[in-house]
Amino acid sequence: MAVTITLPDELEARLQHRAKGLRLSLENLALEILGRALGTDEYSPTPEEVVAKIRATPPNPHSIRVADASLAEALRNAPKDPDFELATWNREWAEVDAEMKAATRINAIAEGRG
Repeated sequence: MAVTITLPDELEARLQHRAKGLRLSLENLALEILGRALGTDEYSPTPEEVVAKIRATPPNPHSIRVADASLAEALRNAPKDPDFELATWNREWAEVDAEMKAATRINAIAEGRG
C-alpha cells in the first residue's frame, strides 16, 4: 500500500536531518516512527540499518572497562582442557573453512562475479 503524506517544510527538514544522522532513508525512518506511534512491530530494519544505528550511537562510558591485566598472560596461564584435541579441531575447522569458501564461490557466481 502506498500513502503520500505532505509535510510542512520545517518538519520535512527535521525528519531528513534525523534520518541522515541515523543513516536511514527518510521512508524507513517515517515507517519506524509510525510503527512506534501505533504500537506495532511490523517494521523490521534491515541488517544494514541496524549496523548504521549502532555506528551512529556514541559509546557509553559505563560499558567500557579498562584492562587491569594482560590478556596474553591470562591466555598463557589458562587451565588446560584435557578433552581438547588439536588435530580434531584443525580437521573440523578445515571442514568449516571449506564450506564457507564454497558458499562464497556459489554467491559470487550467482551475483555474476565469478
